[in-house]
Amino acid sequence: MTVKGVVEVNSDVFMELNKFGKFQCIQYILICLSIMMVSMTNVNYIFVAQEVDHRCLVPKCEDLNPVVEIPHWWPSDVDERCSQPVLDQEKYHQNDNCSKETFTKELNECHEWVYENNDSVVSVLNLGCQPWKISLIGTIHNAGMLLSMIISGLLTDKLGRKPTLIMTVSCGVVGLVKMFATNFYLYLGIEFLESVLASGLYTVTAVLLIELGGGGRRVLAGVLVGTSIYVGEIIFGLLAMVLRYWKYLIIAVYSPLVMFIFYIFILKESTRWQLIRGKIVEAKETFKLIAKMNKLSLTEKQISDISGDVLCLKLNVVEPKEKESFKDILKSKAILIRLAVMSFTFFSSNFMYIGLTVNSVFLPGNKYINFLISAVASILGDLIALYCFAKYERRICLQFSYVFSAVFIIAHSYTPNDIIWLKLLLFLCGKMAVVICMIGIFIYTIESFPTNTRGILIGLCNTAGRSGTVLAPLTPLLTSYLEAFPSILFTVSAIISALLLSFTPETKNLPMFDTIKQIETYDTTVET
Repeated sequence: MTVKGVVEVNSDVFMELNKFGKFQCIQYILICLSIMMVSMTNVNYIFVAQEVDHRCLVPKCEDLNPVVEIPHWWPSDVDERCSQPVLDQEKYHQNDNCSKETFTKELNECHEWVYENNDSVVSVLNLGCQPWKISLIGTIHNAGMLLSMIISGLLTDKLGRKPTLIMTVSCGVVGLVKMFATNFYLYLGIEFLESVLASGLYTVTAVLLIELGGGGRRVLAGVLVGTSIYVGEIIFGLLAMVLRYWKYLIIAVYSPLVMFIFYIFILKESTRWQLIRGKIVEAKETFKLIAKMNKLSLTEKQISDISGDVLCLKLNVVEPKEKESFKDILKSKAILIRLAVMSFTFFSSNFMYIGLTVNSVFLPGNKYINFLISAVASILGDLIALYCFAKYERRICLQFSYVFSAVFIIAHSYTPNDIIWLKLLLFLCGKMAVVICMIGIFIYTIESFPTNTRGILIGLCNTAGRSGTVLAPLTPLLTSYLEAFPSILFTVSAIISALLLSFTPETKNLPMFDTIKQIETYDTTVET
């Protein structure tokens, strides 16, 4: 089928520029490295702000070095975490020490605690018996992603893929300032700021990888985004296991980000973006480098002599006569339908993924090992996604993945806690299915939107997705009402996503559209 606006040309020497070679391989490595580093910052709160065992401090009764174990003098049937027993001053002075009998029946709210260790910021900020504050740290970080995705989407289309990538990853170094925060709300502010500055990296890297690799490597590009995230999480889990102390972990995760400023010299811009933006000279310089590194038969003179229009023609790039704006997006029914469906599926995928990641540390056994196993399961999900999306149609694979994730998650929730192996197996299967959804929706969404507005549209979808990550860290609090409550929410969102995908087209064998008009023309052709 020929789509109006997409010009088909015979293969010639210039088509060699689309071949994957040394140049693309190096660029992929650079991009994936940035994703790995930022992925660690985006899950930092799981161990930096992890729950620490604690009990209420009773100053007059404590030893010089109080420990978290319940002391012999603690009154019976009194919550040691949140309640402070009140001393009977007369009995205390008579015995000159504390015992179960030296306390009244009155209880005060506890405001000072003894902590098991200082490995987490929880002890430094004195957040004992305040689980909502601990959960709020992750929620605030993910709230920063909402704004970050919008900003990075705009910058990706306006300034380019390369400068946006460099700005987002290198600015994440501001997270180091958290080490000096002694106030909870100041810590939250820094957490939000570093998320706003760095989290938009996912939008620009997904777009850049797919545009760099060309149509034949869309699936590989999407899988690499996911794999880079999960490898980063594995490294983070190992660092957390070895370093333990939260300040050491922050230094290890955030300080390397400043080095990415040097990407100015080694990372290259998307030539597809340059061509549709009329930056023909810059694109030709990149093409010359590609021809040299990939040892193509193209000469620098051939690249210099070809006109911009002919070059776009040969590479199937459509340069819009007028720049398309957000107003054009709002006028397009085809784009709005895709945007609505993709936004919810992004929300569902992120809601389930972060929810399962956060809850992985509550599984039976060592929390560090559980986190690492969960990350490894994510990589297995990546490999399954690579096979499925390369072999089968995108939409049907996605729909099955959402249904399977719902089945595994709800089954895990209702499996008895004493059958540990089955509970862990169902959890990992659910995590793998969710990962396939995450990878698939990235690929499917990028293929569904045009180059000219791809950055902002992906940014909007990611923003919707990050609203899911904002809510996910709060889900452990819901278990106090109903243990299966979080799983029920995950399951419902997955089923809705599977149904909504019925309203969007299959994209596997379609070209990479460059304009909104091309997409509207295609949809009209399919309907007729």
